[in-house]
Amino acid sequence: MGCLLELGERVELVSMDPHCHDISISLYREAGEGGASGYLAHSYSGKEGAAERLAFVMRAMAIMGGMVPAPGQPGRLAFACGEEHRAAVKRLFLEACKKATGSEIAALPMSIYDKKNDFTIDATGTGTGGYRLAAAVGEADDRVARRVDGVTRGLIKLAEMEPGAVPGEACFACGTAHDELVGLLLGRALNVRAAMREAEAAAARGVLAAPSAQQQT
Repeated sequence: MGCLLELGERVELVSMDPHCHDISISLYREAGEGGASGYLAHSYSGKEGAAERLAFVMRAMAIMGGMVPAPGQPGRLAFACGEEHRAAVKRLFLEACKKATGSEIAALPMSIYDKKNDFTIDATGTGTGGYRLAAAVGEADDRVARRVDGVTRGLIKLAEMEPGAVPGEACFACGTAHDELVGLLLGRALNVRAAMREAEAAAARGVLAAPSAQQQT
């Protein structure tokens, strides 16, 4: 007989993980001490390697997203600022699940090469959770400014950030630096529409089966 666990609110789902027998993996959120959100990657599958797969996904989220152990919630991860950063953590989870178990895990630099325009866009922390984007070009023109502005708006949308006081600036409302999240999402911000379509497709691929059903798959 299946066992239903109290895992909290499900916020994201990978319905078929190609790196572990096509098992379903979900990300759950639960409020902990002081209201901080603790996140847990979980699967009801009992297939061989599932436990190791979940441990890898959690480790990848910690490294790629700068997450830390959630206070008072053993086994869960949280952001040190105490905020949930729901939009960003959903994309972090999806990116972590793309990595094969045992592959190298590293935080991405806050810099991305824009092949379409042949220049690099760098993000620099300004303090209190702000980041300023700029293109590494000899002389900026309107085309460069429009591209940087577009990537900035993409980053704001993907991470639910706020526009800064000057063009090309995005800020986390929590007022805390999240360099790892910015590095992770900067590349996706180059083509925010594709990133949004990918997230929508992932959500539409299926729903998490009941525990009793998953244990048989």
